Amino acid sequence: MGKPTTLDTQWQRLMALCASETRFKAEGNHPRLLKLVQSDIDLLAREMGFTERLIVTRDFRAERDGEHILRIVKE
Repeated sequence: MGKPTTLDTQWQRLMALCASETRFKAEGNHPRLLKLVQSDIDLLAREMGFTERLIVTRDFRAERDGEHILRIVKE
């Protein structure tokens, strides 16, 4: 794999944040951290170009070529 692109890095961060959000929701004992993670997800997803509907539903999808993200799916 070549050097990670900005989109690769953003995607990895978004997926890590979503995993943290899921964990904090399941544990139910980190309300402040959960709000912080949710805010970070919202900001990063907007920066990446996801629509409000996809952000609210957390329906993030991307087109890959091996380890690289070619583009995000905005539909």
